[in-house]
Amino acid sequence: MIGERSWRGEAGEDSYLASVSDLLVGLLFVFIIMLMAFALDFRSAEQEAQTVKRDFESELAKVAAERDRLAAERERLAVERDRLAAQRDDLLAEQGALQELVARFAERQVVRAEMLQIVARMLAARGVRVALEPENGILRLPEELLFPSGQAELTPEGRRALRVLAQVLARVLPCYSVAPAELARNCPEGARPVLESVLVEGHTDDLPIHAGPYRDNWELGAARGVNTFRALVRYEPVLDRLRNGRREALLGVSSYADRRPVSWSHDPDARRLNRRIDIRFLLAAPSREELAAVRDELEAAGGRPGRP
Repeated sequence: MIGERSWRGEAGEDSYLASVSDLLVGLLFVFIIMLMAFALDFRSAEQEAQTVKRDFESELAKVAAERDRLAAERERLAVERDRLAAQRDDLLAEQGALQELVARFAERQVVRAEMLQIVARMLAARGVRVALEPENGILRLPEELLFPSGQAELTPEGRRALRVLAQVLARVLPCYSVAPAELARNCPEGARPVLESVLVEGHTDDLPIHAGPYRDNWELGAARGVNTFRALVRYEPVLDRLRNGRREALLGVSSYADRRPVSWSHDPDARRLNRRIDIRFLLAAPSREELAAVRDELEAAGGRPGRP
């Protein structure tokens, strides 16, 4: 009885141990399965992490490349900004130089207008009346003062008028041109050569020429201009010694025939006005020395000098 009970106890104990062992094996199996699943998940997560890392590194490289591109673009824009700023400064300097030159040229126009007024007053005081266009630098001698109609030979009255004009010009022009010292000694202080040339212009009306020594109005206008020029130089030879700033002869001759009328009308009074001699006083353009002086003045005043 005791032996049967002992056997049953051992058998129950073995059965219990077997059950525990099966349970442990089951748990181990479950653990292994879980471990395998975890390993599979870990590997998948690791692969995904590698993919994410590669994507991140790729995006990071793109960001770095974009950063470098933007830095290069910023540097390029900075260089361009500096270039534009320098160009702006140059343009401002050029604008200043141009404004200064315009002011000086306007000043020369004022000087020329004053000179014409002086000449006209001196002529009027000696009985020779002329017309002026100060804005264009023109002193106008009507035909009836100098020539018979259709001719280029000076009348006695014309010769007298040109003698007076030559004397006045010989006194005034040396102050506005390059002249021998003895001719410029009576000029006011600050006088300088502002004239480029003084042209004796021959003008006619629009009626064609049918007879006489001249084939057309061109020849008539040219002959009147040349004869006026020769009379002026004959009465006052010093006029032929006057020069402009480039040491070229100051006095010259031109003919415009009927191409520059004072009046576009065709009535006798208009044609009479168009038959004339104009003495045109042309202003000299700024010289290189003047341009250099303007740039130096701008630079000294704190501006940038313009390009040469």
